[in-house]
Amino acid sequence: MTIGDSHDLRSSRFAGDEVLEGCYDKERVLQRGDSGSAVRKIQQALIVLGFPVPEVGANGIFSGETELAVRSYQEARGLKVDGIVGSVTIGSLDEEFFTGTQKPSVSPVTEPQVSEVPSPLFPESPVRSPRASPVGPVRAPEVQPVSAPKAPRVEAPAVKIPQPPTTPTAEPPILTTQTVPPEQTPAHVTRPITPPLTRLPKTVDSKGRKFHTAGTLIGSNSSFEAEAGKSIRLEVSTLNTRESNVTIKTNTGEIKESVILPDTPVNFEFYGVEEPFIWRFYIETDIEDSLIEWKLYSNWVPEESE
Repeated sequence: MTIGDSHDLRSSRFAGDEVLEGCYDKERVLQRGDSGSAVRKIQQALIVLGFPVPEVGANGIFSGETELAVRSYQEARGLKVDGIVGSVTIGSLDEEFFTGTQKPSVSPVTEPQVSEVPSPLFPESPVRSPRASPVGPVRAPEVQPVSAPKAPRVEAPAVKIPQPPTTPTAEPPILTTQTVPPEQTPAHVTRPITPPLTRLPKTVDSKGRKFHTAGTLIGSNSSFEAEAGKSIRLEVSTLNTRESNVTIKTNTGEIKESVILPDTPVNFEFYGVEEPFIWRFYIETDIEDSLIEWKLYSNWVPEESE
């Protein structure tokens, strides 16, 4: 990892961090199990951009919840969804927070004003006029009326004072607005933050069931409830990198089990006695830090009843 090799992070939030610079140079990655200040910076950036880590916050530990937030950010930005902070992901985050505050202070504003304003002021009146008068030392006191032409020459700068500010007036405020602390820069982000679940297609399966709702469960024991119809389909998938044994119990007394492989969703069908019916699901897995994503399809949805 080399800082200053023209391939460095540019935002003040990430620039100069040896771990993140190493990720940007493809020398390492940040993933589940890592910890430290670099992980905390990633967590803080995700929270600012609208990808929360509600349970643990920015604690500097790359846990399953942080991996889920990284995956959500990657999918929303069209990146490879792997839950790992590598060169592409840190580069994308760096662009989100880079505002280019260093460029105006180097050349575009200060140099034109310094070169254009003082150069016409000094050669015309305050320097050459007093040196031209001492040519005749004896006549100097007699030619003191020369001070009269000096008065109109002093008025000449008064004419130029209103003229130069007419064009550069808009530039000085740019310096003040661009020196805002980098923590406030996310306000410039205009790309929409779209959770993956909102892009689900509105399809109807062979039994007339439509998409109802969706969510993510964290931990080996979790539950949720939903008001749905008599015929429902629960699609379950794991965001972990290894297979998981899953047991699903409902408040109707049904129990179903299955093995879920990574990136391979499994469907469970349940049937109630009335419509609408308040379903309660209890999901257990054999992985302590399990990440389960679920999608519920039903022949009755609240929006249609309204």
